[in-house]
Amino acid sequence: HLWRETAYDVLTKDAGECVICLEELLQGDTIARLPCLCIYHKSCIDSWFEVNRSCPEHPAD
Repeated sequence: HLWRETAYDVLTKDAGECVICLEELLQGDTIARLPCLCIYHKSCIDSWFEVNRSCPEHPAD
């Protein structure tokens, strides 16, 4: 289960866009890094995992 293997961190540089909220991932944001290495805002992926059990970008994993 991915949500149990999620690592949390703070970004040290800008990293593109969170595909859940469509806002930029900016330096200093608290992010979650999944085992597939996709990253999202921590609050976004926490909400996502309340309803879903897979990565938003890799639903078959």
